[in-house]
Amino acid sequence: MLKFSGNSRISFPTLVVLMLLGKGSSFANPYSYPAIRYASPLSQSLGGVTLPITDEIGNALFNNPAALGRTPFFKAEYLNLALEVNPAVLGAGSGAFKYPSLGSFSGTLNSDPNSLYSGSFSNLTAFAWGGFSAGILLQERTRTYSDGTNVHYETLSQVIPAVGYGLALARGVFRIGYSLQYVNQASGINQSVSDGTAAYLSGLSEGKGFSHTASLNLAFPYAYLPTFSLAARNLFGLHFMSGSLVRRAKSPTGVPSDEPMGVDASLSFMARLSGAAKSYWYLQYKDLTSTSGMTALEKLNVGVDLSLSPAVGIRFGMTGAQFSGGIGYRSESSEINLAYYHELNPFTTISTWETRYGLQYKVFFQEENRRDRDAESRGR
Repeated sequence: MLKFSGNSRISFPTLVVLMLLGKGSSFANPYSYPAIRYASPLSQSLGGVTLPITDEIGNALFNNPAALGRTPFFKAEYLNLALEVNPAVLGAGSGAFKYPSLGSFSGTLNSDPNSLYSGSFSNLTAFAWGGFSAGILLQERTRTYSDGTNVHYETLSQVIPAVGYGLALARGVFRIGYSLQYVNQASGINQSVSDGTAAYLSGLSEGKGFSHTASLNLAFPYAYLPTFSLAARNLFGLHFMSGSLVRRAKSPTGVPSDEPMGVDASLSFMARLSGAAKSYWYLQYKDLTSTSGMTALEKLNVGVDLSLSPAVGIRFGMTGAQFSGGIGYRSESSEINLAYYHELNPFTTISTWETRYGLQYKVFFQEENRRDRDAESRGR
């Protein structure tokens, strides 16, 4: 159930809509499918595709551990920083620096009632070597709006250490992998009087639990390198217990709801364009077992990455019927990605989809600085 405090109320029609969209308290994650805990601006620009992206350590560790089987050399992502906001926060100008304290931001919210403001910050530091990987993900996400009387907000705060291992067999044609994530989470939807100090960490559920992810990849050694991937997220289910490595919630109201197992599938391939230019095509279908309550269209992710050179890429995608896009630049030791995309939000009385902008900055090291992803696909 959704958790509210004070004199908050929710109408029956709104509750029905939230249930149809899978917006229970266990779905406080801004991605409507909470089993996906790491989705960078890179993946968001590709329509929310996560499973078939294999050249990011973090993405492999959290979404497709079988891809770790193609990391025989030492690789480290010292910094993988992501900042995401929506147009309302950008339009707030200097006042946006008060976000997400909410208390000092309530004047802005009240002057623009029923407008959604949202932002997030995350960083993932990870390394991989010989198929083994370890890392830690820190992220904080908040959405809020004022109805003229109260400030409503959704918060997700997570600290997640993770370890994983991937093994490549049959010269890389068949890969399997497993990762363990220690999820420490404070999350929930709440509200407070807007002329008071609205603490966005108050009234949340907080807890810890272990999540298991297993995946397999079949990379066929033919033209276009077609690859089929299958992943089981929250294998055996995720059960939260009280306590956390980092206490974020103020006056927590119990623990987050358990999250069921979900199964994702994807298909990807590469096609050369001209010279060094290539195109990467991705198709992903989330939650084959229908545990999230998402519609079939919301489960579908489609992305195209046009790699114009080893350094520059242009991306397009679709999440359901929502368009996304972005551009990226990669050097020998750093990477910048910009993204424009849409995301489901829990406040369906305002809008179902929310426009967001994302910036990702990575600093990394590879024992062999190879920017050609096709070379990795050949099992180097």
